[in-house]
Amino acid sequence: MSIQGQIYKFFNKNNVKTLFLIDILYMKDINAIYSFKNGDYIISQLRDLLKKTITRLITKQLKRKVLIELTNLHADVFSLKLYDDLTQDEINAIRKLIFKKIINYDFKLKKANTTINIDITIGCSKSKDNMLRVYTEKALHNAKINGIHFMYYDANLYKNESVNETIIDILTYNINEKMVEPFFQAIMDNQTDKIIKYEALMRLFDREGNILSPYTFIFKAKKARLYHKLMEIMIDKIIDYITIHKKHISINLDYTDILNPKIKHSLISKINQNNIGKYLTIEILESEKISNYAIVNEFISSVKKYNVKIAIDDFGTGFSNYEYILNLNVDYIKIDGSLIKKIDEDIYLNLIKSIVLFSKEQKIKIVAEFVSELKILRYVKSIGIDYSQGYYIGKPEPIENIIGAKNEKRT
Repeated sequence: MSIQGQIYKFFNKNNVKTLFLIDILYMKDINAIYSFKNGDYIISQLRDLLKKTITRLITKQLKRKVLIELTNLHADVFSLKLYDDLTQDEINAIRKLIFKKIINYDFKLKKANTTINIDITIGCSKSKDNMLRVYTEKALHNAKINGIHFMYYDANLYKNESVNETIIDILTYNINEKMVEPFFQAIMDNQTDKIIKYEALMRLFDREGNILSPYTFIFKAKKARLYHKLMEIMIDKIIDYITIHKKHISINLDYTDILNPKIKHSLISKINQNNIGKYLTIEILESEKISNYAIVNEFISSVKKYNVKIAIDDFGTGFSNYEYILNLNVDYIKIDGSLIKKIDEDIYLNLIKSIVLFSKEQKIKIVAEFVSELKILRYVKSIGIDYSQGYYIGKPEPIENIIGAKNEKRT
């Protein structure tokens, strides 16, 4: 490490760091089939790939200087420690980068005119304390026992208590104290460059007031049968904010929420009682899982009586997208961020253009998600997408930060 790197490390040692652990799967089989010498040779090649290529690509992905520390923890486990508090979007982008580069790399064998590919599992966490490696090893271990390639653990959930007890305790705490809070991410009109609405995103807090990652608690809350209670608090607060501030808000519901009679009836009655339908858009998540269009359209018809708008989220990721759009009476579709992030590549640009053409023919407005930089915004505008959402437009914020906020132009 350079002197400059050592100085940077010293002054940032007490700040939040993000750690990735990369574990080669089935290393024993590789050693048994090809010999330990070839196993060691593959590990050596992976070290070079991480050091010379992947760390450089991570810096390019982040578009800022970040100190990255590479360590070979065990024979087949590597550590990439980034001295930076990465966002969840950045973590997701980097784990995809690491995974893609490694599994597609052709590893050479000694004295053999052949190459092999390897598989990996990645664990990730971030923290400012000295338990960071412990948290990340928990993530890696649980990813392996669940047979998945990646798992992220929020360090706040694993201090001093067992995993499941801590999560349930925090979920119960947020429900009992009504700590569930919507954070709002701006959606901009691409014609006027004005912020015209916000998407509400659920946030929970630990007992010290730290915000918890939704990647951590949403799945657990559903398994623990506590998610509907969180949603009820969330909906109540959103309706209160709309009533007071007259902001247009989008709220996310998945197919199971629509099927849940308690959530459905509670939402409709509150829309009616507070007369806020014209300020509300309901975004239907995971719409490819819809198996009964009649039930969903009955729900859509029920809320549209009160001037509520309907959006389909994550459009473009499934093969049946166009079919289910034609079966639903929707006002907006949101093009999935995985497509928008690659809009400068011809194949994705052409796919997005086809979605835009289809939507305009159906008189459906379009929102581009994950608009993270000016270049993407300019592409989005150039092909006629109506609205933009993403970190370049605005990050999710508490209501206090957006009340009375002036619209900013994004050109």
